[in-house]
Amino acid sequence: MTDPQRPVPDPEATEPTGPHPAVDDPPEPAEHADAADAAGAADAGAEETVDLEALVDADPRSRAELYGALLDAEAQRDEYLDDLRRARAEFDNYRRRVMREGASQRDVGKAEAFGSLLEVLDDLERTVDASEGSNDPSLAKGLQLVASKLVSAVGSQGLTRIDAGDVPFDPNEHEAVQQLPSDEPTDEPLVDQVLRPGYRLGDRVLRPAMVVVRS
Repeated sequence: MTDPQRPVPDPEATEPTGPHPAVDDPPEPAEHADAADAAGAADAGAEETVDLEALVDADPRSRAELYGALLDAEAQRDEYLDDLRRARAEFDNYRRRVMREGASQRDVGKAEAFGSLLEVLDDLERTVDASEGSNDPSLAKGLQLVASKLVSAVGSQGLTRIDAGDVPFDPNEHEAVQQLPSDEPTDEPLVDQVLRPGYRLGDRVLRPAMVVVRS
C-alpha cells in the first residue's frame, strides 16, 4: 500500500543536467619540472649576459671605465708586490746583520777566553822544554802529553798557531823585537827566530808572534 505522504522522486530531476565535473591533470614528473626550471634559468642568464654586453657596447664610457678600473687594479697589485719584496729584502738584511753581530759577539767572547789561556800555554811549553833535561823521563813525557792534549782541545775550537819559521815577515802576524843583518841579500826580511809563538782564532789574529827578523 502506498504512503500518501512520501513524495515520489522525479526521474528527470535526478539526472545531471550540467557538464561533467572537471578532472585535474596528473602532476608533471619532478625531473621534467627541474629540467624546465633549469632551462628557464639558463635562458634568463643568457638574456642577462646579452643585455650586459649590449649595454657595454652601447655606452663607450662603460668600456672605458672598466678598462680604467682594470689599470687601477693592476697598479695597486704591482704596488703591493713591490712593498712585499721590499719588506722581504729588509727582513733578509736584518737577519744577516743579526747573524753577523751574533757571530762577532761569540768571537769576541772566545777571543777573551783564549787570550787568558795563551799564557797558560806559554808556561806549559816552557815547562816541557825545561823537563827535557830532567833526570825523570816520565815527568817530561807526562808534561808533553798534557801539552799535546791542551793544544788539541783549543785547536778544535779554532785556535791555531801562526807559522813563523823561516817565512817572510808579515807585520799583521809578526811582532819584530830585533833585526839582524842577513848573510845573503834578500828582497824582504825573513823571520829568523821565534821568541814567543803567535796564535790565530779562525781568521782573526789573536796574538802576533814575537820574532827576530833578518834582512
